[in-house]
Amino acid sequence: MGGAKSATVTISPGVEMPTVAFGTFKLRGDACRDAVREALMVGFRAVDTASCYRNEDAVADALKSAPRNVCDETWITTKLAPDEMTSEEATNRAIDGMVARLGRAPDLLLVHWPGRSKAAPESDAHGEARKRTWRCMENALRNHKCRAIGTSNYEIAHMRELLSYCDVPPAVNQIEIHPAYPNTEVRAYCASLVPRVHTVGYSPLGVGELLDHPSVRAFADAIGLAPAPALIRWTLSNDCSVVVKSSSRAHTEENFTALSSTHTDDDTIAHHAAILERAFSSHHKKFCWDPRVVR
Repeated sequence: MGGAKSATVTISPGVEMPTVAFGTFKLRGDACRDAVREALMVGFRAVDTASCYRNEDAVADALKSAPRNVCDETWITTKLAPDEMTSEEATNRAIDGMVARLGRAPDLLLVHWPGRSKAAPESDAHGEARKRTWRCMENALRNHKCRAIGTSNYEIAHMRELLSYCDVPPAVNQIEIHPAYPNTEVRAYCASLVPRVHTVGYSPLGVGELLDHPSVRAFADAIGLAPAPALIRWTLSNDCSVVVKSSSRAHTEENFTALSSTHTDDDTIAHHAAILERAFSSHHKKFCWDPRVVR
């Protein structure tokens, strides 16, 4: 008891995704390659990247240097950028570019943002771009250029629109989640759908600002983990997967302990997780970009 509920989660028929992924936002070049390589050595078996991170080739280099069995079993998520949603040609070219840079088809392909570039937030161009992009992603799935498709930063309105026309529903929705911004309504909506849209949380540490909060430290002490893995565990306890980044081996090792066994059972963790969420209930704070402004 007390370990993460599962090391993997089923996100579509026959497709199992690791519940904890190593994030690569702001990592570039050799620093990215080395950080991913160390994450794989620590035990991570999922890597999260994006075309706009400009590091897919570095992720590929890290995988090439890993033992064959590690490379083969490592999950890759990548994302299409807003400037790759301007036309069908641009999106198809972007998908092919991802496959080329990664040296293989990604496991999960996401729409990074619910809008195209160079359009006002209230523009109808966003909805048109979302629909066109999703059709390209469905074709990529059929042509084995990925194993699953999904969204990132989609609000309920964006998700409802997508479900009104999609042939293949999204497997996941990746959104900002932490105790100070639990994103409860979006999570609940995705969980209510049939088939369910699995939620993946990013920025579990609140860009690091939550680590020294007294309530976070109390939660960490209660479940027997350091603050960073405790916050990761908080996301997992809400039936979500999680993406977490670190540029140091020590922090990567510490983060991975969120999946290790403790002397605290899951029910106790859930109890303390609810207490932590209530501590922020009167002052929610979003640390990352806000998709609610996109029509």
